[in-house]
Amino acid sequence: MLRVAIRRSSILAVECGRLAPPALLEGATGVLFSALAWRVGAEPDLFAYSWLAAAGVQLAALDWKTRTLPTKLIWPSGVVLAALLTLASALDRDVYSLIRAGAGMVALLAFYGTLYFLRPGQLGGGDLRLGGLLGLALGWLNWSAVITGTLLGLVAAAVALLVLRVPRQSDHDGVLPLGPFLIIGALAIVLASPAI
Repeated sequence: MLRVAIRRSSILAVECGRLAPPALLEGATGVLFSALAWRVGAEPDLFAYSWLAAAGVQLAALDWKTRTLPTKLIWPSGVVLAALLTLASALDRDVYSLIRAGAGMVALLAFYGTLYFLRPGQLGGGDLRLGGLLGLALGWLNWSAVITGTLLGLVAAAVALLVLRVPRQSDHDGVLPLGPFLIIGALAIVLASPAI
């Protein structure tokens, strides 16, 4: 079902289809779906995290190749994620997790917004919006997940930048898309978290 939704999101499918082989994107998404089903189990929030994985693979591929994370892709992903978390909250009768998810989104928007304004050119608007989307997903788990997922993504990006600079001392321009690393950090924390 999520695969059909991603494919029908014509902008996302067309853009990513040109950037990476569809079989590779579908394979990565399938692996994440399996890992999430194993980790989360038959819980209502499985659909929300599966949506995050599906959208995250597509957004990471897009950012890696084009260095852009378009608003017209991130906002709809956030709306679907919020709707799925709201449904999970209703089914679990757990409004606190939903409130914490919203607070996580606001916290990461504030964090990345501060970086965006203090260090112009170092962080894109797409990264800022992606941070809000990931804050929503990580906040559903707990505050530790918000902090750890964010730090893991930033550290992974820093390590990748160092690795890319070593072989090409002066050739590398220092531009590395942050989005894929933020997505990897968030999904890694979702998969590593205790049973939800």
